[in-house]
This record gives sequence, structure tokens and C-alpha cells, in this order.
Amino acid sequence: MDEKDKENKDTEIDDENNDSSEENEEDNYLAVGMCMGMCLGMIVGNLLFKNTGIGMSIGMCLGLAIGSSIKQKK
Repeated sequence: MDEKDKENKDTEIDDENNDSSEENEEDNYLAVGMCMGMCLGMIVGNLLFKNTGIGMSIGMCLGLAIGSSIKQKK
């Protein structure tokens, strides 16, 4: 084996033994909550404040908070 093959083999072994944090993370609805919050925030912001930007930013923040608190079932 030449040096390149040894490096590739070491990389494959490291990939198999990698303790990835993705396996330990819990899934949540963060992205879905942000999208839904932006959509609803645009509507409410336009109706209440006559300003779409304010409603969209408030809705996105609320959607992020609510979506991250709801856990997905596996």
C-alpha cells in the first residue's frame, strides 16, 4: 500500500468510529415552525400593523420558539 491508500483507510476507520452528535440530537419542528410563523406573521402583521415586515419577524421568532419546543416522534 502506498501512502494515499493508508490515509484513505484511516479516514474510513475514523468515519466508522465517529461519535456524531447527530445521533444524539432530538428532532424537532424548528424549520416548519419558522416557515409557518413567517406565513402567519405576514398575514397578522398586514392586518394589525399594516406592515408585513414587522409581522413576519415576530411570527418567525414565535414559530422558532414553538417549533423547537415540540419534539418529533420517530
